[in-house]
Amino acid sequence: MDNSTNESSVSSSVIALKYGFISGLLSFLFSTLVNVMGWAENFQESIGWISGIFSLVLAVTITYLCLREYREQNAGYITYGQGLGLSTLLGAIGGLVAGGFNYIYIEFIDNSVIQRQMDLAREKMEDQGMSASQIQSAEEMTRLFMNPGMQFVVVVITGVIFNFLLGLIVSAVVKREKPIFE
Repeated sequence: MDNSTNESSVSSSVIALKYGFISGLLSFLFSTLVNVMGWAENFQESIGWISGIFSLVLAVTITYLCLREYREQNAGYITYGQGLGLSTLLGAIGGLVAGGFNYIYIEFIDNSVIQRQMDLAREKMEDQGMSASQIQSAEEMTRLFMNPGMQFVVVVITGVIFNFLLGLIVSAVVKREKPIFE
């Protein structure tokens, strides 16, 4: 087995771990800030859009920095496929970290988060003019997905899918393939 291939795969894992942890931690801290400040309730207002844009810029920046560092550590080259794979791994690690911190926060620190989310959902359903029976059945279904364990799973899956999609774009920007005849 070629040693350079082995070294490159180890460095990609280490880089993904480093940026995945940073991404997950910042994601968790930002989402906690959004919940504590009540910005989640005002998503339709400007602060909600600003927080959404900030989250997107943060994700793009971290993904770009991750892929750029990998490229720099590999003689200035990264293929589109390597970038996409690294982006997806970054999303999985970031999702695990953010989901883990979120689980600990909801389960052991502030278990009122889920009730606030349910109250917000109820208000929105009432504003839409849904009947009491429709709201009740919607709440029953929503409660199945609002426990800390299910939220952990959703955060991880969302992290993987989102970073895969983000990687489609960022990998195209960062890629620099080795010339064929070099």
